[in-house]
Amino acid sequence: MTKRRYHFAALLIIGLWLLSACSGGSETATTPPDGGTAETPTVTVSPTEPPAEPATPEPTPADSDPTATPETSPDATTVSPLTIDGERVVEIAVPAPGLDIVYAVAGNALYRRDGDEEWTKVSEGATEAHILADPTHPDIIYRGDHSPCARGGDPVPFERSTDGGATWETIPTAENIRPLVIDPLNTSRLYGESCQLAISVDGGETWELSSPVAGFDVTSLGLIATQLYGIFTSEGGTSRVVALDVSTPTSPVTGPALLEFWGGGVLLASVDKVIVGEPHGIHISTDNGETWEFSRAGLEEVTLSVNALTQPIPEEEQGRGFGIFALAVDPRQPERIFAGTIRGLYRSDDNGVTWQRVPEVDEVKVRTLAFARGGTLLYATTDEGALVLTNP
Repeated sequence: MTKRRYHFAALLIIGLWLLSACSGGSETATTPPDGGTAETPTVTVSPTEPPAEPATPEPTPADSDPTATPETSPDATTVSPLTIDGERVVEIAVPAPGLDIVYAVAGNALYRRDGDEEWTKVSEGATEAHILADPTHPDIIYRGDHSPCARGGDPVPFERSTDGGATWETIPTAENIRPLVIDPLNTSRLYGESCQLAISVDGGETWELSSPVAGFDVTSLGLIATQLYGIFTSEGGTSRVVALDVSTPTSPVTGPALLEFWGGGVLLASVDKVIVGEPHGIHISTDNGETWEFSRAGLEEVTLSVNALTQPIPEEEQGRGFGIFALAVDPRQPERIFAGTIRGLYRSDDNGVTWQRVPEVDEVKVRTLAFARGGTLLYATTDEGALVLTNP
């Protein structure tokens, strides 16, 4: 009898101890140290646009450390900046999405990668000037830039390489030109800007400068056949989208304004549409700019809620920043469009009607986008460096 009582008492004590331990563990998992509501840092998706497909979130540092915060513990799915030889990549150039060739600037060197091969250093002395590669002759590349239009500054040389960047030739008469577009049907024709419109018909050897929209600077260009679409921005901030007939490139014919908005913007001209990103949202035309469809569904956190040409910008939106700075169309799925914004990368799978944030990219400014490897890879340059993303 004594043994039975002893066993019963022992079992009772063990059971109470286990119950207490389980209760304490649950409280630790659900209550943060400050007594507030426990939160796990995740990527926020606009409530008007659900994620494209359900996914099980990866555990973040905050799951294992209740003192962690979103500022110190980024989402575990975030892609790290690309590095070569220990240096962060700051510039990417892809000759054409269908080619498996990529140029990159890291440190003070230019690198090239062909297919799955390792990055190869092709030359030293690289700068952060904009690089443009010939889509049909990828060994021909150009680089150049200029100081801000309103302020000016030291002259920036314009350079050309015909051997994949191994050696460079400075074109003495082409300072302060930022190359933007190469005509794929005649690659000796280049379009760029030096605040004015710049056009070359001899592979960058000589340039003609013009001001198609008086008092407005060129800020973005896109080409479809013989129609050169541009965003032209005034010193006061008003921007206009204009199409120029460049059947005779040295004598472009300026058409009427197709779109007007406030602030800078970015333009992409693809085979079947013209896309414009600006502070208020995204405009898409499928009839050469005659009509436009507008959307900011899912982009509310990175765009303005008002047209700043007609309404004042709300103070809270001025404080958080806004803007769209890069666009890319998936060459395999033209209804899929990517937009680089003031805080992260966004994607639309319905031809720009709705947008959702790409969680692999931090909430940093995305400056450029370029597809490679037939559209299966997307390169993005950001304020933190260049990223490479797998495009499903």
